[in-house]
Amino acid sequence: MIVFCAFALMFGLLGSGQVHAATEEKEEVKMSDIHGHKHFKHNPEFLKKQAESLGIKTEGKDTETIAIEVREALINNKAKELGIDTNGKDLDALAKEVWETEIKKEAQELGISTEGKNLRDLAIEVHKTRIKLEAKELGISTENKAIKDLAKEVRDKRIFLAAEKLGIETRNRSADEIFKEIMTNHADKAKELNLFPKGKFHFFKHSKEN
Repeated sequence: MIVFCAFALMFGLLGSGQVHAATEEKEEVKMSDIHGHKHFKHNPEFLKKQAESLGIKTEGKDTETIAIEVREALINNKAKELGIDTNGKDLDALAKEVWETEIKKEAQELGISTEGKNLRDLAIEVHKTRIKLEAKELGISTENKAIKDLAKEVRDKRIFLAAEKLGIETRNRSADEIFKEIMTNHADKAKELNLFPKGKFHFFKHSKEN
């Protein structure tokens, strides 16, 4: 879970609300619906490469330790990006503050009212709105589709479009297989080209949505 959330934050695959939900509310999040997380968990070389890109020394450390340090760096970086003071704050408390700030910011960008809403409900509303906007942008019909199915359709199309831009063969291959190759061999290029726009790509199902 730590490894997946680290990659999710790094590449914008999850909004900060989804990362917080995945780590704090395990009973409400079906991990089987987070597509691709197993590829990350079993790819220590990729994790090591990304840790080094963040200036984290990896020599003599196991994968879990590296993942924890990557997560810490990413949360701190995100906090600074949002103008949040990190001085003297517990990492979990800081992560929660980042989540709250990001959700409110995204809601404002999407024109969603925050009045009278708790943050978890607001996060779900932001998630649904983002998915529907992304689907529309990609020419995907949203009619009579559950949000989790629509999210998967959006995700798969994004992956195939990214593969096309990266010159990756897609014939007779699943989206998961292609995604694994992108993250393993072309992660830096994918990030450079912004192939998975931050805030638009969400991979989780909340049990209260359906």
